[in-house]
Amino acid sequence: MSWLSYLKETDYLIRTTKARLFVFFAAAMVLWIAPHTKSNAQAEDPQGSIELDQTSFAATAWRSDGTHITAIKGKLTFGDQPVANALLQVKPQGRNIVTQEDGSFELLVDRSLIAYKPVLVVSVQNAKIAGKPIENKAADSILAASAKITVYHPIEVTKVAASETDASRVKVHARFIIGKDDKISFFQVYKYRISGTVEDADGRPVKDAIVWIDRDSGEGFAKSTKADRNGRYEMYYWPEEDETNLTVIVGKHRYTLPGGKVFHFPRDTSVDIQIRLPREGFVIDDEPSNLVCTTAPGAKYSGLLAGLDVPPGTPYTVTIPDRQGRFVLTVPKDVWEKRPLFFETMSTKFVAQDKILKAGDELPDGFVQPGNQDPTLPAAVR
Repeated sequence: MSWLSYLKETDYLIRTTKARLFVFFAAAMVLWIAPHTKSNAQAEDPQGSIELDQTSFAATAWRSDGTHITAIKGKLTFGDQPVANALLQVKPQGRNIVTQEDGSFELLVDRSLIAYKPVLVVSVQNAKIAGKPIENKAADSILAASAKITVYHPIEVTKVAASETDASRVKVHARFIIGKDDKISFFQVYKYRISGTVEDADGRPVKDAIVWIDRDSGEGFAKSTKADRNGRYEMYYWPEEDETNLTVIVGKHRYTLPGGKVFHFPRDTSVDIQIRLPREGFVIDDEPSNLVCTTAPGAKYSGLLAGLDVPPGTPYTVTIPDRQGRFVLTVPKDVWEKRPLFFETMSTKFVAQDKILKAGDELPDGFVQPGNQDPTLPAAVR
């Protein structure tokens, strides 16, 4: 092969290779652009949306003048178009809210109750966009729209110090920020428990018996659960110094104490009352063995507590807030370094122990748990 022929053939191979590469890269670009173009087109599809003027609120005390209620405005849209005549609800069990022609609506927020409340679209059956009924695809997107409202007491972290007893933990000192005139019910004794058994004259449990206590004045009423198959019942009350009537109801029959006799409940303690019904008649013999009352450990507590929004099983403790809203968490150092959110809850629990819990007492691991409607929040750090 001559040198000239070699050059011509080489030039042909180069031009052919370039052409093939161009075709290859062109095909590759088409394959790469196609899904991205489709993805961008999908991303640009209009979506249902709920917009609220405000979503977070500082909690305040209930006030007789209604100033604890705040009205906020919102708008329901599909893309940039307003959705008229749709039904919204603030869960749980909120009233129906109808959107106006411009998609706007108004709802009321009760700031006296801490809460996490989702705002949802519950129906678009009669809704319209630009005066026309809504198509199925748009309806699905609008029904998926949501917003949330949170009401909480702001929390401030005032100090973080190493634990004196465990180098792997820190003590986080924090406080609820409470309004000047607000009175908050922190976790404290709420009621005491009356429990026990109801038996017939032969000592057999009386299933479905109900124990009832009240005063002649009509106040201080409490009604037990129906006795279970073992005759056990329970109820909760706040003991007073007043004399109390005691009645046992079995079906249509009412068993009472002898005429002129009343029951005196001890203060500041739970009690266990064993009741044996008479073989004949409907008067309870108030002598020992037929009516026995003993003190019992425990109390029912209720009030505001704070905890950390961490995975279940994460070990940490928290103290009961004092009157100024101050509390302390003892947390693994590595958990605190991740800066977890706080949660707030109005907790009601029966605690079966002799010692009455008070402000500053440490609650054990797992005692404080968030509910589905409890708000979460970041804490300010001083």
